[in-house]
Parts: sequence; C-alpha cells; structure tokens
Amino acid sequence: MAHLPTRSFQAYQVFAANTNVGKTILSTGLVRAAAALAVGADKKRTKAFYLKPVQTGYPVDCDARHVKTYAPLVETSRLYAYPDPVSPHIATNNPPPDSEVLQATINAIRAFKQGLGQSDKGWMLLETAGGVNSPIMSGELQSRFYRPLRLPTVLIGDSHLGGISTTLTSYESLHQYGYDIPALLLFDNKSRNHEFMERFLAKAENRPLIHVLPSPPAKLADAKADAEQLHEYYTKSEAYFKDVVQDLDRIHRQRFDRLEELADKARTSIWWPFTQHQTVKEVTVIDSAYGDIMTTYTEPKDHATSSSADRTQSPTKAEWKWKEMFDGCASWWTQGLGHGSPMLTQSAAYAAGRYGHVMFPECSHEPAVQLTETLLDTVGKDWASRVYFSDNGSTAIEVALKMALKASQDRYAHLGQHTGRVEVIGIDGGYHGDTIGAMNACSPNVYNAQVTWYKSHGHWFSPPSVVFKDSKFQISIPAEMSDAKEPIKVTIDNLSSVFSVPPENDARLQIYRKHIRETLTRLTRDEKRSFGALLMEPVLMGAGGMVWVDPAFQRCLVEEVRAFKGFGTEMTPGKNAHVPAKNNWKGLPVVFDEVFSGCWRLGRKSAADMLQVNPDIAAYAKLLTGGLISLATTLTTDSIFNNFLSDTKTDALLHGHSYTAHPIGCAVANTSLQTYRQMEQHGDADQARQDWGALPYGDMGVWSLWNQNVVVRISRMEMVEGVVPLGSVLAIQMRETNGPSGYASLVSQQVQRRLRDKEHVDSEMEVAIFGRPLGNVVYVIASQVSTREQLSKVENILLRTLKGME
Repeated sequence: MAHLPTRSFQAYQVFAANTNVGKTILSTGLVRAAAALAVGADKKRTKAFYLKPVQTGYPVDCDARHVKTYAPLVETSRLYAYPDPVSPHIATNNPPPDSEVLQATINAIRAFKQGLGQSDKGWMLLETAGGVNSPIMSGELQSRFYRPLRLPTVLIGDSHLGGISTTLTSYESLHQYGYDIPALLLFDNKSRNHEFMERFLAKAENRPLIHVLPSPPAKLADAKADAEQLHEYYTKSEAYFKDVVQDLDRIHRQRFDRLEELADKARTSIWWPFTQHQTVKEVTVIDSAYGDIMTTYTEPKDHATSSSADRTQSPTKAEWKWKEMFDGCASWWTQGLGHGSPMLTQSAAYAAGRYGHVMFPECSHEPAVQLTETLLDTVGKDWASRVYFSDNGSTAIEVALKMALKASQDRYAHLGQHTGRVEVIGIDGGYHGDTIGAMNACSPNVYNAQVTWYKSHGHWFSPPSVVFKDSKFQISIPAEMSDAKEPIKVTIDNLSSVFSVPPENDARLQIYRKHIRETLTRLTRDEKRSFGALLMEPVLMGAGGMVWVDPAFQRCLVEEVRAFKGFGTEMTPGKNAHVPAKNNWKGLPVVFDEVFSGCWRLGRKSAADMLQVNPDIAAYAKLLTGGLISLATTLTTDSIFNNFLSDTKTDALLHGHSYTAHPIGCAVANTSLQTYRQMEQHGDADQARQDWGALPYGDMGVWSLWNQNVVVRISRMEMVEGVVPLGSVLAIQMRETNGPSGYASLVSQQVQRRLRDKEHVDSEMEVAIFGRPLGNVVYVIASQVSTREQLSKVENILLRTLKGME
C-alpha cells in the first residue's frame, strides 16, 4: 500500500466543480507552498510531488510543465497525454483499460514515495481533468474511477456567477461516493460565492475548511509578460497557500489520530458477534472499502499486546501500516456487487430523499411493488405469488415457519396432540439463524449449545455430502442409510452431472428413497410425532461448515415428503373455514432457506433452480441487497397465503417490524436483482461456464467462478479432505490431524491468519485476504463483480499459503 498517505506522507487529489475554474493555478500554489514550508512538529522540510494522470491539448497545454515552471522545487509527472483539447473520452479512439490507468497512477505515487529518505516528509497532489464527473478515456466518470484510491480531496469551487450550483453538486457527488473533503478553495471576486458556501456548509457533516484565495490576473497575450505576472501572483499569494497547507497538515494528523484510536475504542466498548474477546490479538481497522477490496489500517504487532497506558507512555510511536485486503468472506456473505457500488449508492440516495421510511401495513410504495415484481419474476418465477418483507435472514425464516406451521395445523386434525408440539423435518448441520425460533428449527450444534431456551423441534436427516477430491466429485452416503458398515462412496466426473437427475432405477436414489420412507413412517406411526414443515438449506449449508448436500438426496426428500400420506388426518374445508378449497401444497409445506445460497450466489438465480424443485416457501436475504443494507423477504404461494384469510384480524399473520419494506432497502434490492439478471443475460460468467464445461445461459449447467485447474491442484493436496467449488464460493475442508474437529478446529484459523498477516506481492499489487474461520473449513467467497484478474491473484496467494503449510 505504498501509494496511500501515512503520517509522514500526505497525498491529496484535486477535483474541480467545472473546467476553467483555476484548478491548475491553485494546484500549483499548493505544491509550491508545500515544498517551501516546513510542516509538522519536527519542522522538517517537505519534498513535493505533482501528478497529472490525464492531459489533453498536449503539448500546447501541459499542467505539469506549468507547475514545474512556477514551482521548480516540485517533482512533476504526467502519464497519459493527447493532442486534442477535448474531454478525455473523445481524445482517443483507443482508450487504455481503466485498470491500466489506475495501476500507472498507483505506480507513480509509489515511486515518489519510495524515493523519499527515511527522515523525509512527502507531500503529493494529484490533479484530475475537468470537473468532478467528467469522464476519463474509457468513459468512466472521474469520481468513480479514482474512488479505489480515496485520497483526501481538495475541491476547487466555481467562483463565477452560477458557480454555487456546480460547486454544491460536485461536493454532494464526492460526498456520496465516500470521499473525504478537507478543503474547499474559491477565489475572492464580486460573485462572493464563498460567503454562501460558508453559510450552507456550516452544519454539514465533516464540513470542509473553506479558503478564499486571491484571484489570478487575467491572461495576457504576451507570453513573457503573462509569465512575469504569474510569478508575481504566486509570490504575493504564497502566505494564503501556506495557510491551506498548514490546515491540511493539521487535518491529516487528526485523521491518523482517529484511525489509531479505533482499535482501542472498539476493544473497550464494542461486543463483537461470534467473537471470543479474550483471544482477540489484533483489531482490523477498516478505513474504507471499494469493489472487492477493503483498505485497512493495521496496528503494529507490539501495539495489540501492550496496554493502552503503556502505549501512551511510550516515547516513540510505532508506524501503523495500510493493507489492502480482498474481502474473502464477502463481509459475512453479503457482498454481491462490491463495496461502495455507485449503482446501489444512487438507488439508496434516491429512495432516502424521496421517502426516508414510511408506514407499510395497508400501504404501498413504488420500491416495494417493483421489488415484489422482480422477485416473482426471478427467484420466485413459476412458483411464488406473494412476498413478505422482513429485516434479516433469521427473521425471514421465523416468518416462513409461522406460514408453514399455520398451513399444516389448518390442514391436519389434532396435529401435535401426542407429543404436545409440532416439529419440522430438516437436515443435520443446517443452520437457519440466531433468533430463538430459528435455532429451535436446527439440530443441536455449537451455536445453540449455550442457549438455555433452545429445544430441538425436529428430526434431522444425516445428509449425503459432495466434495471435489483428487480431481473427482465424490459423494459420501452415510452408513445409516443402508446396511453398509462404512459410508458408501460414489464418484462423478463433472460438476454439472452432480446436479443431473439420475434415472429412477439408480442405486443411489433407491437408497435415499427407502431410507426416507422408512424414517417418515417410524417418526409418525411408531413415535407418533407431528410435523408441520420440511425446512432445509438447498444445495449448500453455509454456517454448518459449507456442506454440499447431494442434490439427488434433497430432491428425493422433497418428493417423498410431498408424497407421504402419514402426516395426519386431513380436514375438509367445511370443518375449518381457514383452509381454502384450492390448496396445492402436498404432504408438508416445503421451506427453502436461501438466505445464503440464493440470488445467484451459486451461479444460478436460486439453489431451487439448481435442484429443479420448487418450494412452497423460500427465504432470501444477504445478496438480496447486493451488500449495502439489511433486508429480507419470504416468498410463498397463494395456497399458503390463503390459510391466513378470514374476517378476523387475529387470523392474520401477526408479525412485522418497524422498518418493514423500508424504501431504501427495497430500491437497493431491486437494483441488485436487476443487475444480477442483466449480468447473467449478458454472459458475464461465460468464461467460468466454459472452464467448467457448463452449457450456455438458458440451458442447464453449473459452474464455479474459481479456476478449475487451481481447484484441481488444491484437491490433490494431502492436507485437504475436499473442495466445494460452486458459483462464487470456494470452500476447502482441511484435514485435522492433532486437534479438535469441526467448528472447534483451529486449522482454518491458522490458514486465515497467514492470509491476513502476510503482504503478498503479486502482479504489482500488495494484497492480503480477509477471511473468517469456520472450524476446519477455509473458504473464500467472491462477489458477482469480481474480475478474473482479481480472482487469479487470490488463487495464487491461496495456493502459496496452502503449499507453505504442507
């Protein structure tokens, strides 16, 4: 991260509210003052650097030459120059890739910074081209293009008549995209725009310091005379520019003071989820995030182990370090369209400005209706007809259970009379959330072990599981499903075949069907237990250890539950007015928990689509909003919905929360789903499909975003028990040799620590991988917008790390 600011290296970028507002004049004055000024408590003179990544009208116009002429102590550089004095997006017919331009910019900053002596202070200014939202060569807006750097921004306001509007628009645009704006510069003239800006921004969050500088002289036709008057202008105005530089220096130091306090403040006041505080050795301070990358500020090793008092009394201050980290856990599985997505940011801002939050029961608003239509046309297509809104995945499952249990109780007479309760049928290892009701719908596990109120309400089938090991897909069928003493192993050649529907005489299917039928009969006839729903995570069970369940088993389980006639005595509609005459669900309502697996996580719009089985109820969250804001939905059919219809309010689904269907979440979710669908239709995953031999879009096929050759190499490692490569998920089950197994295993922590701690250098990019331990499973999850270039870097790092542990 050699291109980012440190305590001894200040870096800024200059944006302007428009063209011809004096951006280069003010940039020259700033770097000139920085080079002449001894800043900071130690009064060391500063080495200054000016960078112009994109220049048009060259060589007649050359901003770097202007800076060098009037600030000879400043080192200057320009990267891309074009002769026509036009906007960069029409200056060339062969625009370089954005990634190339960004990397060249980073390299230029890095080269200057690395050239500083150990005791030197550095001061860098990057001048953009045109206005805030002017495009670069590719057509991407500058405000978005430079966002991965997120350098503190000096905004040059428009001091002309009418400039208040462009200045405020520029300020709000930069603020919306997450830039810090420590200073706003304006010229002093008769328009007096600065006076209004002072009043308007007086109460703004992170209000910029507004500096008013002398206006430059009008350009003279005589070049020599013009140069002389500019020299005089810079000399006479130097005190004004030094004031700006000193204010920036103060804000710079305050910023790093705040960053370095965050870790200790978090330790002493925050209660983290799923964290044993006594074992926390290092707090990851996240300064910002964009795309797949989180920019973190890392405390020195001795900082984490020393006391706050010791650090305060220490005569020297250890240097913290920036670290770019690939968000390998997708921020707890939420990231779909990348951090700081401009599309999602704009959707959220529009809904916030239009609505804020509004009441929902018996009300309607456009974002909720639009999202409902999109859901029913994507993940709910051809089966769902109703959408219920909630706030998170666990709550969405609670809602689903209420729907299913009510439907079953209205259909079957005396349900639960023998045992005093109605249970669910599920899969061992499935996990449906942290609220009490959702926990009770899970088998006993490490998550609910300490919850006093937990009581298992169900029967849990041990699942046949799939892994990729030694270049083959291997299905392991539990011994309890057959007369075998050991698990039965079945080998399948390719990924898509794992999801193919086997012929009915397939031996594996016969084992599954026989076991399921015998189990259902025993539970209901012999043990006289009552059930109200089949609940499961389709295809991939996330929190339970990234367990890939054999799709054929889950398909069989749904079919057998729907065909089973022993769940109870059905009441006729006349005996219970709540049961509609037309009621299409069979056996038990089938509930799919797609909180983790849904919304294109595994490559297809839903895991149900991969199973080729439709549920009666399904819950969606996490990727639903692309990673920006919390929202969940529970989809169902009219046959479930109609069970709650009557003339009495107490028969309604009495569930909800204050922010039900909040417009911001609905707008963001609708944008996310529309984007996922467009990406699929445009063939964004075609390379991955081809790599894994999947059929083109519109046909059946399953693939992984992770390179097949890399997955093969990992699968052949002795320390690896198996790999799960599905869609954006790459899960590696590690072999535990001398420690606790399962969730208590420490092996994944060891791998994750190496991925986090070491700065891996790969293709000019320093990167670490941020992940979360999950027992003996090491997993990495990409977003739906991760590039092949980025994933290749992550794959190389992962391979090197695993090899280093063999």
